[in-house]
Amino acid sequence: MLIAYPDADAEPTLFGVAAGRSLGKAVKRNRAKRLLRSAVQPYLSSVTPGWEIVLIARRPILEASYHQIQIALKELLQRAHLLPRIDNGH
Repeated sequence: MLIAYPDADAEPTLFGVAAGRSLGKAVKRNRAKRLLRSAVQPYLSSVTPGWEIVLIARRPILEASYHQIQIALKELLQRAHLLPRIDNGH
């Protein structure tokens, strides 16, 4: 899940990551947050500036591969118009 708030002072765009107790115990929540932080790294320089974005981990992340997480994150960012649509095979 992605929540984005416009913030003209946020240069570059700020990211936060959250995982609720519905994911499981701390080990699973922390793993989900690490996966999200890692997956967002390749897109940091491309994301439209001026936003505060919160990524909230949901249960399917626990069974997803890293590649699936990156694809889902890219689609979320594009649907929110925070990432230009560039098709490079991913």
